[in-house]
Amino acid sequence: MRMDLQPGQLGNLVEDTGGFGASPLSPYCRGVGFSPESDPRVLGVPKEVVDEAARTLGHARGSLQEFLGALPTTAQQGSFAAADATWVVLSDRQFRSARRRLLRRAQVNAQLALSNILNHVIAIERTLAGEPVLTWPSVSLSRIVHEGAVRTCRLFDPAASSEERIARIAAAWLDAARQQLTAAHDLDPRVVPESEQEWERAQRAARDAGLSIRYNDRRRPVAVVLGEVSVPFAVNVTDASRLTPGCPPAWYRISSAATHSTMWLLQQGAALNADGQPAILADPEAISASTLIVLGSFEALTETLGTYHGHDPSKAVATLQRRMAAVIQRQQHWREQMQRDLRAWTG
Repeated sequence: MRMDLQPGQLGNLVEDTGGFGASPLSPYCRGVGFSPESDPRVLGVPKEVVDEAARTLGHARGSLQEFLGALPTTAQQGSFAAADATWVVLSDRQFRSARRRLLRRAQVNAQLALSNILNHVIAIERTLAGEPVLTWPSVSLSRIVHEGAVRTCRLFDPAASSEERIARIAAAWLDAARQQLTAAHDLDPRVVPESEQEWERAQRAARDAGLSIRYNDRRRPVAVVLGEVSVPFAVNVTDASRLTPGCPPAWYRISSAATHSTMWLLQQGAALNADGQPAILADPEAISASTLIVLGSFEALTETLGTYHGHDPSKAVATLQRRMAAVIQRQQHWREQMQRDLRAWTG
């Protein structure tokens, strides 16, 4: 494998190599598909870096499922779930049923989101345990896990008041219905009537719960209002990450960059392969990053949902933090070994 170009130093590749030949399409036609250099074992990455990452995710996934299964199904006295139920009972009679329905809807949506999150974690495990090992998809998949966790935690945030929680639930429904309607208009006019009905249901549910919808200057709906509380439809995941334990915004930016093939991230693993073509090499740091993103998301879900439902999350959170520390220690050990090997190789 040629390493004329060091990872992270893509530079002016076309100019430096004098172009890619007569056809401008030639670099895209050659070597497209799986590159063997993207399997970390080809670069001599210790097997444990890959295998232990997959094993760690599997153990953490099982622990999260066990923790979620232990959450009480009824509101426990003194919990935030009980406070929401009391707020509904004390609210105006005409809004009570609609507000209960919104709270139940949030619980159902959380179950669906958690199922989606866990399915994607299984997918990450398979990319690391399968043949060949796939490094970069694990980072992209971790974005779904991170974003799902942030959105779920935002609805059940113990720091939010009951008014704000109801507004956030309604805003999430309205935003989803609006996106569904937009997609229907763009893709298939036959489903527009069904999408319009969903949009009407979401609006009616908000009104029945005593909420109003705020419009911008272009008469587009942008927020849900309840008293002094105003919640925008759209969620800025980066900003929401700052308020979510275990989910620093940097992790979302990294996983998002992989998802969108952003150059600043791709350049970290760019080099020339044996055929002299640009390739993305395996990066053990990426494996560790995707693992940490998942574990941090699990920490956020455990902390938030446990606290909201009155189930002590401290023991489960401590276990997740120990697992994160082990991932970091393993990565540091590999990095130090790589530096020793490089010094020995260069003399």
